[in-house]
Amino acid sequence: MKWIGRTVESSPIIGATTFIHNQGGASTTWTVTHALGRFPSVTIVTDSDVVIIGDVTYNNKNQLTITLASADSGKAYLN
Repeated sequence: MKWIGRTVESSPIIGATTFIHNQGGASTTWTVTHALGRFPSVTIVTDSDVVIIGDVTYNNKNQLTITLASADSGKAYLN
């Protein structure tokens, strides 16, 4: 499959499509190893059920780092 001169992935995602990372201790840096084999979208939710924004750095297709402005704990939902 081609799109504007670039080859894009044409096969469907097989296997796990969602990963939930539990960050038990409050921290400004969360390292998430997920084994999804891709660069997923990330939603961060605190223990108080508040969605927050963080900087996401994709280390590779199976790991990312979330950097927050202040130390927090909660969950990161990867899709």
